[in-house]
Amino acid sequence: MFRRVMARCRRETICTRAETVRVVPCRSMAIRMTSSASSSSATNSVSREDLLDEAAYLTKSLYRNCLRSVRLIRWGNAFDDKEFERREEEFQNPTAGGVISMAPPPNREDELHSRAEYYHSFAREYFTQESDSLDNDPLVERDFRRYLYYLRKGEKDRKWLLGDMMFPDPYKNSLDQERVKRFEAMTKRYLGEDEEEEEHAVFENNSNNQNDTGESTTSSSNSNSNDGFIEDDDPDWFQKVSEKIFIDTFKMDCIVSLSCIP
Repeated sequence: MFRRVMARCRRETICTRAETVRVVPCRSMAIRMTSSASSSSATNSVSREDLLDEAAYLTKSLYRNCLRSVRLIRWGNAFDDKEFERREEEFQNPTAGGVISMAPPPNREDELHSRAEYYHSFAREYFTQESDSLDNDPLVERDFRRYLYYLRKGEKDRKWLLGDMMFPDPYKNSLDQERVKRFEAMTKRYLGEDEEEEEHAVFENNSNNQNDTGESTTSSSNSNSNDGFIEDDDPDWFQKVSEKIFIDTFKMDCIVSLSCIP
């Protein structure tokens, strides 16, 4: 009797050990899967500091291009030479019966220096004014839209200025558009929009499969509000009016500043 009891205890002990061997590897495997999933999510996550570092790179790149463009227009070009020659000839030989101008004679050096200083100050104020675009903590979608809007607008205005003054643009590809797209992708991961887009894509595919006419339903989540920022290009009439006002204002500033020189 005693021997049968001991043999039964040995069999139960062996079974228990076998079950333990089967369970422990599964538990260790589950732990490895959990740790790998957490590390994967940590790799895909984007922090506020990551966004600020990327934005700092893009902002410095644009600001550096703006300063280079200002130095490029500092000494003028062939178009400026012809314009100064025309004005000097008109000043020395006024037309008969024409209106007598009280403005001082054209001064090429002073005017080119004033023009460069004006745009240098304008660029500095532009970047200073929008330097708080990403100051909020946590950051929201409106902050990113504001930053990207003024980043693109600054590059657009820089290109327009060189083209309007008949200067070539050696820095037209200096702003890395791939880094801009990368920043946009980082903002989506920061806001958690990647998962929403994937779910929306699955929903659209299911809708297309179920709809016999081939018409898919449109989700309202696609229409994001612009939060007061105009992402599209300005209409032609607005660009022309803005350019004319800008040029006239610049000419008037130059005349006033030169007339105040003793």
